Amino acid sequence: MKIYKLAGEKEKEDKPENYDKMKDWFDKRTMKHIEMVQKYCKKIADYSDDFKDLIERGKVHDASKYEDPEIDPYVYISWDYKCKDDGVDFELPDGMEDRMNGATEHHVNSNKHHPECHSDKKGKINRENRDKAPDELINATEMTDLDIAEMVADWVSMGVEKGNSAKTWADKNVNIRWKFTDAQKDLIYELIDFCENDSGK
Repeated sequence: MKIYKLAGEKEKEDKPENYDKMKDWFDKRTMKHIEMVQKYCKKIADYSDDFKDLIERGKVHDASKYEDPEIDPYVYISWDYKCKDDGVDFELPDGMEDRMNGATEHHVNSNKHHPECHSDKKGKINRENRDKAPDELINATEMTDLDIAEMVADWVSMGVEKGNSAKTWADKNVNIRWKFTDAQKDLIYELIDFCENDSGK
């Protein structure tokens, strides 16, 4: 297995030799994800007039990933996931894991399609594994239906990218990682079912 090592201690030398390739992957993968989210935002907006504003939300989905303090750490986050998927070892620069966690916290706190944005609780992400639940349930009951619709578009898009199902993700996280009301839960599964099972998927 190839191990990507990092050079030197100077700031401009802190990046891996293949940083440009990492950045290109981040750009390509993120734009593909955003386009997929926009597709499902439109699909949900067409499903019900209640979600007509979802198309505009889709236009700015994940825009914060292209700004500080998220952009550089998210290049590493995207590459780290790619390396894991490809079975390639990747060595992070010193301090980058903390920056990656900080960028993730900034992202979920700044974007309404993430349940964490609606909670004032600290420690909203699991710093050992961003894909697993934190120690305490996150209260997502303040999310609007529009927030939930964009969240579902995000989940379905990730499911398509990863070759799995948003329903499986919901089963593992709804009222386990994030606390939703019964009405919110019903809406989540209704929209997932529509997006994943409709013949126009």
